[in-house]
Amino acid sequence: MKIADIQGTGVSQLQSEQTGAVGSRTGKTSADSLDAGNDNIVVSQQARLMQKAADVIGQTPNIRQDKVESIQQAVNQGTYSADTQKVANSIIANMLMER
Repeated sequence: MKIADIQGTGVSQLQSEQTGAVGSRTGKTSADSLDAGNDNIVVSQQARLMQKAADVIGQTPNIRQDKVESIQQAVNQGTYSADTQKVANSIIANMLMER
């Protein structure tokens, strides 16, 4: 959408400033960008860190096998006991958070 004939706002000046700002980040002038016909994307440092964190999380196993084995061994030996109060509190907390 193009808005034209706006008095005193300098829309064309703002558009040229924005186009120049995009070109300056990529090392090209606005004229170079238009002539080349290429789009450029600049990814922030924060976005790179978020992607790296997502990659690390993706590589982390969902199951902590050492914990599973130790609890399984305790159950098989009959020595496993659960803190029923803690379990009940966790169930209630999870139910309240789902609402």
